[in-house]
Amino acid sequence: MSDLWQTAPEASKRFGAQARDYDRYRPRYPESVFDDIMDVTHAAVGAGVIEIGAGTGIATEPLVRRGLSVTAIEPAPEMASLARAKLRDRALVFVGRFEDYSAPGLVQVVASFNAWHWVNPEIAVNRVADLLAPGGSLALVWTEVVSWGEEPFEERLAQVFGHPWAKRLDHVDDSLRPLRGDPRFEDTLVLHHLFERRLDASTFVAVTKTYGGQRTDAQYDAIGRAINDEFGGSISKVEDAALYISRRC
Repeated sequence: MSDLWQTAPEASKRFGAQARDYDRYRPRYPESVFDDIMDVTHAAVGAGVIEIGAGTGIATEPLVRRGLSVTAIEPAPEMASLARAKLRDRALVFVGRFEDYSAPGLVQVVASFNAWHWVNPEIAVNRVADLLAPGGSLALVWTEVVSWGEEPFEERLAQVFGHPWAKRLDHVDDSLRPLRGDPRFEDTLVLHHLFERRLDASTFVAVTKTYGGQRTDAQYDAIGRAINDEFGGSISKVEDAALYISRRC
């Protein structure tokens, strides 16, 4: 099982140091993701939502726009500060870890967008089961690379970074494993939401840096030059915001 959650304190520091770039360059989720969350969870206006690892509020804003009462939990103070500045009084922002949060009552939805793997999944599942009202739902989203518009670019990435670009990350399945077979939750429903972005060299490098990984400045410079010199200055990235919903029995 993935042990990424054990490095969460270090990850929070890294994300905090990159908070502004994270907010600027990370992709926005398709609106259909949030429409599906509303439809499948039967969340009505005013329903309580806890969002785990809210970052700078990229997913919080669409939830709030749909009339949900959101508590956004974010351990990195710099990220939480940006979220607060954007959300103002439309959502409650809790600075800290999900493991340290005490909810005042049950909620209809617990959600996490590209962040569930930063909590111990077995502990988190137990906490979510206690927080959800009967019939409430856990909604998890991970963004996965589907393809590159320029087919040779995938090979070029592997040459520069020294390994193939991971399209689907192992920690997704690892993080979902404790839910499977848990009698407190129904079978997980998976819904896919494809979207495509055109990225110039500087944007590709900037957003890739926010994902972390053991990459050097020389490698980033090399892939930036390759995009400019070999791919006409920009590449197309096709992604899937995969939504996993498990209903509390």
